[in-house]
Amino acid sequence: HMTATIATRPARKSDASEIALLVNIAVHGGMAQGWAHDDEAEDTYEPLEVGRLEMMRDDTEFGWKSATMAEVDGEVVGMLLGYRKDDAFTPVPASVTGFMRPIEELEAESNGHWFISMLGVHKHWRSKGVGSVLLEAADGKRDETRANGLALIVEDVNEGARRLYERRGFAVTDKRPMVAFPGGQRPGRDWLLMVKE
Repeated sequence: HMTATIATRPARKSDASEIALLVNIAVHGGMAQGWAHDDEAEDTYEPLEVGRLEMMRDDTEFGWKSATMAEVDGEVVGMLLGYRKDDAFTPVPASVTGFMRPIEELEAESNGHWFISMLGVHKHWRSKGVGSVLLEAADGKRDETRANGLALIVEDVNEGARRLYERRGFAVTDKRPMVAFPGGQRPGRDWLLMVKE
């Protein structure tokens, strides 16, 4: 059983569909529900198409320019999406409500850090080192951007991911109770902010 070589590369705009799919996988299908309710979803029957359009935007941190792809023999196996947070703390605007509010409150606490917004790995590639390779890429981004550390948000019930992050030096620094997605249930109770200084 040969160990496959996992390579990383910056995302290209043509990766937008794959990024949207991996974002959806990372949040257990929650994004497709969110995208399906998006105003721009009007003429599409496929929520992931709305996600693809979202990921193709050039003017946002939450898009293809912020993604790093993991590949094995030309097959995309995973994706990291993240960005450097400003050093100054910015409170979450009152206009942010519902299921996004607790997430954005925790993200706001990661000022000065390189924030891992999404880390998604295709099912057959889990527990094969892809997550670790992508977290090494995040360490590189932290160094490049002179960030104070890394930060991410994870569901309390996502034990596999939590164990991976703890092995890589992350620790829980804060939490917020979850709010259900529109039309969906959250499997856990709390969102956890994990930080690696």
